[in-house]
Amino acid sequence: MALYQGFYIGALGLALASVWPLSASAVTPSFPPVGESSQVESGDRQRTYLTQNQDTTIFETFNPDSDEQKLNGTVNKGDLSATINYRQEKNDGYESWFPTVTVKFKNKTVATLEGSESPMPIALLQIADMDRDNPYPAVIFATYTGGAHCCNDVKIITSNQDGSEWSVQDLGFFNGGPHQAVDLNGDGWYEYPEIDNRFLYLFSSYAGSAAPAQILALENGEVVDVSFEPRFQFIHRENAESMEKELPEIMAQDWEKNGFLSAYVANKALIGELDDGWQTMLKYYDRDSDWGLSNCLEYDDQSNCLKEVKYDSYPDALRAFLIETGYIKEDFRADKTTFNTLSNKPPS
Repeated sequence: MALYQGFYIGALGLALASVWPLSASAVTPSFPPVGESSQVESGDRQRTYLTQNQDTTIFETFNPDSDEQKLNGTVNKGDLSATINYRQEKNDGYESWFPTVTVKFKNKTVATLEGSESPMPIALLQIADMDRDNPYPAVIFATYTGGAHCCNDVKIITSNQDGSEWSVQDLGFFNGGPHQAVDLNGDGWYEYPEIDNRFLYLFSSYAGSAAPAQILALENGEVVDVSFEPRFQFIHRENAESMEKELPEIMAQDWEKNGFLSAYVANKALIGELDDGWQTMLKYYDRDSDWGLSNCLEYDDQSNCLKEVKYDSYPDALRAFLIETGYIKEDFRADKTTFNTLSNKPPS
């Protein structure tokens, strides 16, 4: 069973069906070409990578198209430059790699930060125009932490409007490895496309999980989630088409349907087809699975659960999760629902 992990950006488009089981279809919306792309075969997966173009400068310590490993490099755009250097430490036979990035603006150092420790030196450095409220571009610094399915640690170094002050915005940790920011809709401003990692492991194992696209951007120096904005509907619609193709095969399985269905319903909500997605979920969901029917709302400092909520069914749990994450409104009621006295029965 092939697991399609990560997505790859290129002139051919964006693949965001990132963790579907079986052989997930690649989603390729038609945003304007941004440069030539190159492809490389890796097992049963074909990856498309964006090459450098006039609008952004990128340095990757690991080039998938070459055996060459580069530990140090510099990117430049106008008065802004960023340099990455790695140092290596060995302890008891184990190697650890530590990347450091130095950012200069008009030849003055404005930021120095260290990325995540990793068992291998994999990182990406990029300069791109991300904030339409800022005349200066931002530096994207993404490092690979190592670990199972994890992690892409992403930080953005950005300035105020006159370039006198620089700060680090932490996007967080994401499934997979480093990848680039990209101008998704061809308006000249770059976004950081991801999947919504909150869906992973929630109602299925990692292999059985799926997730809708999540699109992060900079607005007035702050990281914002713009996934719900109409200008990115084309991504969610193409993901929905791909998921519809996968649906019959996945629903024919006897196991782990609910992880896929959670993303399916969320994606339907993103394109205004929530009722249809909900009815499909009610038809196919695994009634025997208890994965995700309990959720801890509060932990102590020893990671012990202090407040747990339990749900009577998968639809109850899914509805609560999608309300919490903003995909559906709290007053959502589906026709022919399986909820029992939903309006009067809160989770126990």
